[in-house]
Amino acid sequence: MTALARPQNRTAILFGTVALLIFTAVAVAGGYWWNERNEPSQASRTDCKLAQLLVDSTQKMPGDQAGIEKWEKNAQQRRYQLDDGYLGASISNYEGWAATTAKGEGTPPKNEVQRLEDEANSHCSDANVTLVFPPIAS
Repeated sequence: MTALARPQNRTAILFGTVALLIFTAVAVAGGYWWNERNEPSQASRTDCKLAQLLVDSTQKMPGDQAGIEKWEKNAQQRRYQLDDGYLGASISNYEGWAATTAKGEGTPPKNEVQRLEDEANSHCSDANVTLVFPPIAS
């Protein structure tokens, strides 16, 4: 009787092995897709360096209302050169808070600058560029 059961065991083992390999391949592909889907976009090294220049330019913002508005328009034009829109959004928010503070219309919430810096850096990790956002002076 054991001689008849052996071919069935081999078939079951073979079928189980093939099913396990297919399941593993689907799981690996699904994990890769999930990771790529939820990972922040990655900006180029050029975009990240331009982003740092934009952030640094907030330190040279004029003190008068007309000068600040002119600076904002210029910064917006320079920001349009960024190919990565998500990185541009972080830079735009930082510049907006800097301009709002310079105008005396408010200050960013606590830890907002750090949050924006972390968010921007998540887009520059592949480019090996670390952005530094200076505190926004009131």
